[in-house]
Amino acid sequence: MSLLATSARAQTRRPAPGKPVPGKAASKGRPGTKVPPPPPAPIEAAKRIEAEDEKPPLVINRIKIKDPVLVFYQQAGPTNAVQQLLMDEKSLGLLKTMPLEELVARREVFIDGLGNYDPPKGTADAQKYRLAGVSLLANSEKRKAAPDGRSTYARLKVPSPGDLYVVRESAEEYRHFVSGPQKKGSRIDFSVNGLPGVDSVRAVYTLRKIDTSERGTSGDVIR
Repeated sequence: MSLLATSARAQTRRPAPGKPVPGKAASKGRPGTKVPPPPPAPIEAAKRIEAEDEKPPLVINRIKIKDPVLVFYQQAGPTNAVQQLLMDEKSLGLLKTMPLEELVARREVFIDGLGNYDPPKGTADAQKYRLAGVSLLANSEKRKAAPDGRSTYARLKVPSPGDLYVVRESAEEYRHFVSGPQKKGSRIDFSVNGLPGVDSVRAVYTLRKIDTSERGTSGDVIR
């Protein structure tokens, strides 16, 4: 084979992928780099974002407490943080020995719920009921001095058959209640963390019959 034929075949070979042809302008992007894949279609992107934003299902557990009391807990110290705790009357002695963040971590101590929810599945006439905080069960009861010398408590009249409902909630909504200038109640101070180191709480609710005008509402703060 002649040198002339070998040279002709070499000139007809195609350049390697990613390398520019001599004498021609380079294509978009740097030589040898891969072009990134196109972005996902809008529908696919929307599905992905929706999946990431899905919240875990709400878990509602039913409980019974033999002698439930609502404690209007007054925190010692300069912050004057207050909470409304629910416990059995025989557990009131814990108020003298434990700070608030340890109290709410105990299985027998709960916090009065702030919001409201649809009743658990299977509730008869569910459209007529909401899960609401237990404060309304103590409104007509006389308050007594708690063993810690700061707080007060009132017995709860739990509707028959005596069921209460526990929902695991973020502690964020329960951190900022502090005593106000008024003698009763509390105000919100977002600069105060009344539950340091607590991420979630077990909030207690009761099944409350609602007025026709209230039906269809959700997420309202009723405290």
